[in-house]
Amino acid sequence: MIRRLWLYATVAALLGVSACQDSEYAPDARSEEQSEILHAINDSMQHLSPTAIGAIEEQMSKANDSLTWYDYYLMYGRHYLLTDTPDSLLPYTKRTLLFARRQQPTARLKGLAATALNSEAAYHYLMHHNTDSVISLYMEAYHLMMESDVKENLPDVSANIGDAYVAKSELVEGSRWYRRAIYLVDSLGLPTKNNQTLYLGLGHIYTAVGDFSQARKYYEKTEQYFNDMKPNMQTYFLNNYGNYFYYRHKYPEALSTFRRLKAHLEKYDAEEAFDMFLCKVNMADVFLNLNETDSARYYVKQAEDYFARNSVAAGVYYAHTIRIGIALHDKDYAEAERILQSEKELNMNQEAEMQNIRQQYLNNYYAAIGNYKRAYELLQSHQEAKDSTEYLRKKMRSEDIMLQLTEDTIHLHQLLRMKQNEAMHAKTQLELWISSALLIILLMAFALWYNHERKRKLKNSLDIINLRLSNARQRISPHFVFNVLNSRMTKSNQQETDQLMTMAKLIRENLDLTSKSYVTLGEELDFVKHYVEIERTLIGEDFIFNMKVDDESILSKVCLPSMLIQIMTENAILHGLKGKEGEKRLCIMVESEENETRISVCDNGPGFDIRHYNSERSRTGLNIIRTTLSAVNAKNPNAKIRYEIKNDNGCHSILTIPKNIKLI
Repeated sequence: MIRRLWLYATVAALLGVSACQDSEYAPDARSEEQSEILHAINDSMQHLSPTAIGAIEEQMSKANDSLTWYDYYLMYGRHYLLTDTPDSLLPYTKRTLLFARRQQPTARLKGLAATALNSEAAYHYLMHHNTDSVISLYMEAYHLMMESDVKENLPDVSANIGDAYVAKSELVEGSRWYRRAIYLVDSLGLPTKNNQTLYLGLGHIYTAVGDFSQARKYYEKTEQYFNDMKPNMQTYFLNNYGNYFYYRHKYPEALSTFRRLKAHLEKYDAEEAFDMFLCKVNMADVFLNLNETDSARYYVKQAEDYFARNSVAAGVYYAHTIRIGIALHDKDYAEAERILQSEKELNMNQEAEMQNIRQQYLNNYYAAIGNYKRAYELLQSHQEAKDSTEYLRKKMRSEDIMLQLTEDTIHLHQLLRMKQNEAMHAKTQLELWISSALLIILLMAFALWYNHERKRKLKNSLDIINLRLSNARQRISPHFVFNVLNSRMTKSNQQETDQLMTMAKLIRENLDLTSKSYVTLGEELDFVKHYVEIERTLIGEDFIFNMKVDDESILSKVCLPSMLIQIMTENAILHGLKGKEGEKRLCIMVESEENETRISVCDNGPGFDIRHYNSERSRTGLNIIRTTLSAVNAKNPNAKIRYEIKNDNGCHSILTIPKNIKLI
């Protein structure tokens, strides 16, 4: 079966490009905040988050120096390895390496160059290009990374080197690099969970040498952490686990695992990616061994077309192997011969595993057409390959024993050092306890004094705030405002009275709404109606307002933070309609869907332009919306309220509220 060894977390700190001059690069260290943002966005990208690319572009636009820009530039290029156009990565790695090599070498620049080389090698490995060149690129990346600021990624590069050696059928060397990766995880003090992906690689190697008991042990260790893996590592695991069952001739289990892989890829919209067609060609081989040739034809046709379009020689070779097997099943020996003749121009230097599968089919083919000499030669070749595999299995077992002895020796030395350290610590332990006790007493005394002073100052501040609030209430009382309005209404005509009554009602509703953190959609819309009626007299007679609610039942069910729709409406009137010539239209639409409710405030004004929103009132309104949504969404990571502004024959501001949102 074709292997798909996706690079393990390739480098958590992939690096990018900026509008800065190449000579103006940053100091040779990132701040803690910069590192956290970089790691978070890289994890988001590797988990195929739909917001990851936008986040990368935002950081590129905010970068103040070339190195930070190249951090995100290279990360942007790296995402192409997760798509169906992986070759789009190469311009990003080339430009990054050109930049890094023009500067005076530093630890950070070496890390940048190592990451670019590692990414470029990943592309060539993925496309089954020359393995020696892939190893050379990985080796260069490894040695640069040893002197860089991203040494924590050395286990990943070591594992990638191991994969490349396995692809070259040098399994013992591949095993050594995997074990070096495990050693690096320990020596660099990295989390032991990093070993899970390394165990997965060893599981594949043991499968290749036919040591299935060891392979199963490593695969079962890895599957325990399946839900914690990144999507690309889940893909790698399912592909190799399916291969394990295939080589054990457990074809129903293999088919079940590949179907699980297919569903996983569909979940992440990877129907046209390399992994999907690799999965399909593997499924075709399993169906052939289950004598379900119709299904085998269906999947091998799709896979062969993709591999031919993208010049993946190994894929075409494997697809031809399956088609030969189908021809033998149908006893169509002429078709088998035609396929073999068509391969004269195909690069036949394929991996040993695929050659072994091909030889089994060819042995049956030559026996069927009476060419027993050729069948015997293939049988001999197959037996030699088995003997070679048995030799490798024994050699790897010897390596395991030597590794265990080395680990035991290292562990013994660590125990001796621990005992020596314990003896040294025992001499000063009493003094340390006494010093610690005195320090704790002093800290407690200081904490009590500080807490007392803090409470006193807080009480004074609270008293001052309460006095100011009381003074404000006495100076401007809502009852005073209503009394003035009532007095004015008794002396006004009917039209003025109606307007003043509407204003009084608006003020009262405003006081009610602002005293609440959350209101029903119906309460908010009623307030907005009264607000628009007040503003109507200031806009003019050519003002058209309408409100559409497609489902009245939601008005009492949907809750939202108060005053959000009012702010959206006020901005539409203030910046869209006031001062506009001709007909002025304002529309509020409420649309209910299965999982969310969408409120749209639309006007036919000139559209939203942030440069014109320079008044304190406008900025305050938008800040209230952003701050409120940030607080609510922090409590609702899986169901966030969304706010967006679009220009389409005017300005459309849209508030989308998920169903069953948790209010704070």
